[in-house]
Amino acid sequence: MSVRKLASGVLAALALLSGAAIADAKDPINVVDPFEFDPDFRWFEPVYDLDLADMKPEKRAHTGWFATYDRLNLYAGRPELFRPDTGENRLDGGWGNRYEVGFMLPGDKHGWMFNWTKLDVLAADTFQQERLNRFIDPTDGFPITNTFGFPIRGGEGNNLGYDFRFYNVGKTLNVFKYQSYELNKTWRMTPYHYGGIAEPLIGLRYMKLRDINSFNQYESSIYPPPPPDPPVEPPAETLTTQKDVTLNDMFGGQIGFRYFKPHNRYVLSTDFRAFFGGNWQSSKFQRIIDYTEYDGVEVGSEVVSMSTTETPAVFSENSEFYFGYDVRAELSYQLTKMLSVRTGMQAIQIGRGVWRGGQGSPGQLAGGAKDQGLFMFGATFGLNFNH
Repeated sequence: MSVRKLASGVLAALALLSGAAIADAKDPINVVDPFEFDPDFRWFEPVYDLDLADMKPEKRAHTGWFATYDRLNLYAGRPELFRPDTGENRLDGGWGNRYEVGFMLPGDKHGWMFNWTKLDVLAADTFQQERLNRFIDPTDGFPITNTFGFPIRGGEGNNLGYDFRFYNVGKTLNVFKYQSYELNKTWRMTPYHYGGIAEPLIGLRYMKLRDINSFNQYESSIYPPPPPDPPVEPPAETLTTQKDVTLNDMFGGQIGFRYFKPHNRYVLSTDFRAFFGGNWQSSKFQRIIDYTEYDGVEVGSEVVSMSTTETPAVFSENSEFYFGYDVRAELSYQLTKMLSVRTGMQAIQIGRGVWRGGQGSPGQLAGGAKDQGLFMFGATFGLNFNH
């Protein structure tokens, strides 16, 4: 696509620029003692505008141990499936977390940084299909209750938090779990004339994407109404689920930089990382059938028998080359000597090499392309701790 070709061009240019910055870093990589500085735990010591105005930009930068936490609200693109009704151009929201821990050796202007990012997107088109045994009356005798006080009959209680039993019937639209782990070596450059500081980085990045493509169908011996006369015996219902779980294990390198500029209590920062590597993919398809029989269809009817059968799992494997970028822009506000609050935007794009949708099932569950891309974009807000 033209958008991806444009993104690839920008990615290549930025990667070359950041690579040139890294080439100028002459500091050797030495093993240092992380406890060689004196700890200072006065996290909530107040800071004044006059103190910040007299402070040099390099004194506002991270020194010693530092950590950040951000809550993520990112929107992600849907998978490219082999069917025309998926709405591939739509974005679905998800929530996640980002943790970052680092150590910058005072005076030597280099250090290490670890980053863990997690995002869950759960978008599905479903409805609540009432079960034949719709409601278990909690006043009927002495019902068994679980630890939350909800009545249960063996394994056939009401859905948690509801006064009736139902299946969620429908299909997934955009369901995946994304995790990223980074280990970076960083360098701190000499501050620019107006106080901005650049920090080139180079490191390793492992990303894991677990994609779910699922469809289920409900059938009942008395549905849709009206029931046959005489009624079918025994009343029964079947839920058939087709599920394709695809795992993407992406491992490779990355290069990039962080640029920040303090002004009074504010710090404006920009982070950019270009990553690339190999993606080892696997997909597991399975069909699951839940069958339940009852002694009637009125309120409080009992379960006569129930069973769950699964077809043997069908596995498929593949490998692809991937590349992409991760860019952030944030504005932080200094609250105390060590704590800041911040908010910003983040965009993550894996240009190619991602398998979503799985292998599918002919004529029933559509699979997806093995070399598609993934775009995530949204807002972030969190805390920054600097020793």
